[in-house]
Amino acid sequence: MKQKILVICSILFMAAMVHQAAAQTKCVWIDKTKDGTQTQKIGVSLSLVKLLADMDGDFDINGVKIKYKSLLQAYKSGSVTRIKDDNENIETKVYGGKFNENMNEHSEMHNRIIMESSKDGGEPEVSKLRVKSIQAVAMLLAMIGSSDFDDSSDKIESVLEQGGVLYVRDYEKKSSLWIYVN
Repeated sequence: MKQKILVICSILFMAAMVHQAAAQTKCVWIDKTKDGTQTQKIGVSLSLVKLLADMDGDFDINGVKIKYKSLLQAYKSGSVTRIKDDNENIETKVYGGKFNENMNEHSEMHNRIIMESSKDGGEPEVSKLRVKSIQAVAMLLAMIGSSDFDDSSDKIESVLEQGGVLYVRDYEKKSSLWIYVN
């Protein structure tokens, strides 16, 4: 009996580990600090960075503006790239990593873009959009800086693998946005 319980517990543990591994999407992290205090943390999945770098796109979210090619180069180098603006005492760090945020919502169909957003430190509001929906794809591409929707719409589904897509945490506004596919 103890062996059966041990086997079942082992299987459940392995299933949990596989689920956690699926949530660990490779990404590029962008940390912005002002006067030594972190103001923002942004993560973009590596697959989206690669797609938009091929299209010469610009990352432009919450005042952080960087070429996607620079994000990809920072990830490939394996080191931390630092961008300083001494006039405003702002530093932006770019480096590779993995998403480790909790995916709170789940979709039985595994073809949803799920967005969790919170303002002023409140509870997250959850929206679910079908990945194959052209409106969802257009909204996501507009959010992450794609200027040429026609060229990227046919490629976007291939980069929306299950897992993390975009994470934006604004410490000053106490807000967050977490977009993932599940």
